[in-house]
Amino acid sequence: MANEHEDRNDLPTGTVTFMRTDVEGSMALAGSLGGATWDSLNATHMGIIRRAVDGHGGVCVRTEGDAFFGVFPEAGAAVAAAAEAQRALSAYPWPTGAPVRVRMGLHSGEAHLAGDDYGGYEVNRAARIAAAGHGGQIVLSEPTRLLAEAVLTDGVTLRDLGRHVLRDVPAPERLFQLDIPGLRSDFPPLRTSRPSAGNLPLRMTSFLGRDRELAELREVLETSRLVTLTGPGGIGKTSLSVELARSVAESSPDGAWFVALDLVPDPGLVPGVIARTLGLFDGPDRPAGDGLTRYLADRSILLLLDNFEHLMEATSHVAGLLRASPGTRIVVTSRAPLRIAGEQEYPVRPLTVGSAACSGLFIQRARAVRPDWDAGSDAVMVDEVCGLLDGLPLGLELAAARVSLLPIRTIRDRLAARLPLPGSGPRDAPDRQRTLDGAIAWSHDLLGQSSQRLLHDLAVFEGSFDVEQAAAVYGEDVYDGLAALVDHSLVSRETSDATPGVRFRMLQTIRTFALDRLSTEGRELELRRRHANAFLVLAEAAARHLPGADQPRWLDRLALDHANLQAATRWAIDARETELALRLVSALWRYWQLDGHLAEGRELIDASLAMQGAEAPSAARLGAITAAGGIAYWAGRPGDAVGYYTEELTLASALGDPVAEVDAIFNLTYGRFLVGDIDGALAMIGDAARRYEALGDERGVARASWTRGTLLLSQSRASEAAVIFREALATFERVGDRWYHAMTTGSLGWTSYLTNQVRESARWLVRSIVEYHALRDIATTTITLPAAAIMAIEAGRPDEAAVLLGAFEGLAERYGVAPPAGLDALFYRGNPYGRVKEQLDPESIVQAMDRGRHLSLEEAVQMVVRIGDEVEARGLVDPEPSTPEPLSRRPAS
Repeated sequence: MANEHEDRNDLPTGTVTFMRTDVEGSMALAGSLGGATWDSLNATHMGIIRRAVDGHGGVCVRTEGDAFFGVFPEAGAAVAAAAEAQRALSAYPWPTGAPVRVRMGLHSGEAHLAGDDYGGYEVNRAARIAAAGHGGQIVLSEPTRLLAEAVLTDGVTLRDLGRHVLRDVPAPERLFQLDIPGLRSDFPPLRTSRPSAGNLPLRMTSFLGRDRELAELREVLETSRLVTLTGPGGIGKTSLSVELARSVAESSPDGAWFVALDLVPDPGLVPGVIARTLGLFDGPDRPAGDGLTRYLADRSILLLLDNFEHLMEATSHVAGLLRASPGTRIVVTSRAPLRIAGEQEYPVRPLTVGSAACSGLFIQRARAVRPDWDAGSDAVMVDEVCGLLDGLPLGLELAAARVSLLPIRTIRDRLAARLPLPGSGPRDAPDRQRTLDGAIAWSHDLLGQSSQRLLHDLAVFEGSFDVEQAAAVYGEDVYDGLAALVDHSLVSRETSDATPGVRFRMLQTIRTFALDRLSTEGRELELRRRHANAFLVLAEAAARHLPGADQPRWLDRLALDHANLQAATRWAIDARETELALRLVSALWRYWQLDGHLAEGRELIDASLAMQGAEAPSAARLGAITAAGGIAYWAGRPGDAVGYYTEELTLASALGDPVAEVDAIFNLTYGRFLVGDIDGALAMIGDAARRYEALGDERGVARASWTRGTLLLSQSRASEAAVIFREALATFERVGDRWYHAMTTGSLGWTSYLTNQVRESARWLVRSIVEYHALRDIATTTITLPAAAIMAIEAGRPDEAAVLLGAFEGLAERYGVAPPAGLDALFYRGNPYGRVKEQLDPESIVQAMDRGRHLSLEEAVQMVVRIGDEVEARGLVDPEPSTPEPLSRRPAS
């Protein structure tokens, strides 16, 4: 090697353009020409290049054999020198059969002096670019093209040769050819490898259950250059994002690149990690990250930044890359969105519990550890495990791996009891993914102390909750804290057309983690009490409207918090908070009755009344006893109902509560009816009516009148009953008592039916059922279906009557309701079961009733309306009313 300068102060620094050249086939020439001749030709070719370099302000760094290494302060001068040298080399009269063809490579970058020479990555890139070409060809890097393109002269042009992988240069290079008029330009393809598609991780297992999400994400990427997949740990963000990148990689000419950030401790290191993933290297004076934006400026790549949540201060670097590189798209996985311009967040949801994808993932991973394992009869338990794990893919994989140690039943039971499963996850998985708690703890530990406390406190909620409820439990404003928890995917936001406002929910797996922390802190008892008191306020507010004109809204409101109300009541019982438990069941019984939760209500009321201290006379016990009587009445347990109503009267009198006393007398009328003492019942309801009137309770007076009409109807005094019902109906319309209005329209239907006014009866009956259904009264709508079956028989539709009887039986079993004794007696008179048996063969009855058992309440009501329309369409003229046989003389069915 010859050093051309003793004093190397002439070497430029900063951004320079390197020229690397060598002779194509030099060894073959030296062998064929002999050493002396070759040395002469080589010296001539070196002289030609040197003159061109010197003439354009370049410096010869060194020569070695037939290789020349020069440097220029300006890229345009380097291009001009290379073009001049190639013209001169082409014009020189080389000996016949011994043309000297020189390949040249130009690359611009930062110059780093290493003693009397240049060192670093940019010098190596220039050498690799030159080596890719052919004799007579000048190849430029993209940085050189950007710097020199504007100053090209003499008809010289640039040709884009595309992207190429160069030896020892990991990232593809976009290369250009300098075309010089009069010189050869049709060179063979560059001597490079096929461009790389990136570094996406290989898929080690099958990818299940995310086809819809993949399709949606591909559409999002067409319009958004920054897409952030958010969700809690273990939900499958990484696998989904990698599959997304794999599916769209072909549309990224410079490849799809996976950048793992989970072990990066400092946001300032993010650019360097990205740069090194792309194949950029640190130089002596400049980190690789400093050149990242310039490197990406004219490239089209897909970057997948995985696990960004702990590096939020690096979001400005992401925004800078998007601005600097219009062709770049970025997919981020994070437990929180980046909150920068242009970002499209895509919350990743758990797999749907009960779906084939959810159970299929568990089964497939279980077979990975036990190839012979078959869910078989345990398929239901697999679905239960999936539900206990919220459909989280990580949780499913970890639980499935335990199939090698535990029966599926044991796995389910341990998860239900909030007990950890033995063992840990795969050894090659990050620590945070070896247990589900570890995945959640990763997000939890990124929170500030106040946000962690809020998360722990919110764990006492079952199901969803709203901001006001969260504040009542937490004890102060929660808006900012909730926003932080939502951002970190530890709490999810819920909105729907059916739900007013915004509600929030915590996955059960996260809730279990937070409850453990709350218990460890010793604050669970305090928070449970706050939670129970908050829902007592809701329950007692709703009770004032049940039943009532506004009951659909209140039933919907309570249904939103059904799980919380149940949890609050059960906690009050378990914690021996006697008065709190009694007040809760007292306030909730109408909700349980109207919304079809009678079995649950009975269980909780019985448990509350059995608590220590519950036997003491108090307003709370009075309310709970009344609730117990009401639940027994609507569940078809008349003896129990009368027993509770008797104690209600005794307790109300002892406490001096006139309102409760008259309500108890009203309820006990039922007891007189049960034993056939209609005259005694009439006297008792008359007493109740006078007491209601004295209290100024017009609604109570009207309800007593309705009861009197019902008692008269039982004595076959239908005409008198009809007059009373019509008067009561007008009152209920005036005072807005929609529930008793619906009951009264039904009663008018019975007076019409029992006097053979079939068409009129159908009108009242359909109106009544529609009113009940509109009021969201599941119990009463259900127990009225046998009356609709009677109507169907009268319409000549015994098959639909059988369907409605099947619907009644299925829905009554589902909701735990049964017709009270008086209504049951009316059904006996109409005899729907017997009349269906008279008109249909046994097989047809079984098939029709089976169809009915699968109907929803909505579908059954629609059938009732359709049959009513058919009765009306028949245009029958009802006969004169007849006198029915007294119902009180007939046994109840």
